[in-house]
Amino acid sequence: MYVGCPNTPTDFKGYTLVLPAVSVGNVGQLSVDLLVTTLGLVRVGYLHSDCVLPVCGNDAFSVGKDTQGSLVTTTEVYYSEEKKIVVVQQRAPHVKGKQNEYCTSLIEWIQSYQFDKVILLTSSYSHERLDSQIQGGRLRYLATTALQQTCEDTLQNELKWLPLERRESVWGKSVGDSKQEDIPEQAKDVFIPGGGIAKRLFVQGCKENIPLAVLLVFCAEGNNVPDALTLTSSLNQWLNLLPNQSAGTPLQQWKMPNSWNLLFGSTYDKTIY
Repeated sequence: MYVGCPNTPTDFKGYTLVLPAVSVGNVGQLSVDLLVTTLGLVRVGYLHSDCVLPVCGNDAFSVGKDTQGSLVTTTEVYYSEEKKIVVVQQRAPHVKGKQNEYCTSLIEWIQSYQFDKVILLTSSYSHERLDSQIQGGRLRYLATTALQQTCEDTLQNELKWLPLERRESVWGKSVGDSKQEDIPEQAKDVFIPGGGIAKRLFVQGCKENIPLAVLLVFCAEGNNVPDALTLTSSLNQWLNLLPNQSAGTPLQQWKMPNSWNLLFGSTYDKTIY
């Protein structure tokens, strides 16, 4: 699945893996854009999978008005040796019916490259919230048992994050091809509408004892840049990627890639009117 560039690490032991789910508002992907641009992450490879629709385009992280002509593909991998972080950017949705296969391949890669912990960034429909979720912050998290052993005190007591409230899915009793009785106790009654592969990956992470956390924000489709800033800033509180982030607003702390200039399309030609 993973294809590394020449002279890049053959394992990521001691690194944190951050990856997005293709979810409502593309919040996880926007958050990854902020991480790659602000931290100056270096491309070290890509994930090759027939489970994701193919995409090819110009480098979204090129600096300045003149692009270098570098091509990007569907799912690329960036890292920082200094920050001990590996980040995956996914630019296309999954092929219908292949989400479980993709999650299985991800778990195998995570295990073979010995990541210290894995953080999945996603979002969920705000209109699906419970009454108890409407007030207070929009951030929620899930953690596998393997991650709770090392990080639960930090997440709950230091950061004061709220775990995602459990509820039965209104769409049925299964996750992909998994029956409810096959789901680990830690992953039962997890409901993330609009969250992409978040629940599937969490279920497999629980089964395989992967130190995995899911971070999500409740949001709606629209201008989701503020949601991405919220999610990325929350992640930074945990990982301390930007130590001096206490000063200024999130908009001032994170650098936006040039590709965001066309986030809502190009401007119209005023001469036509």
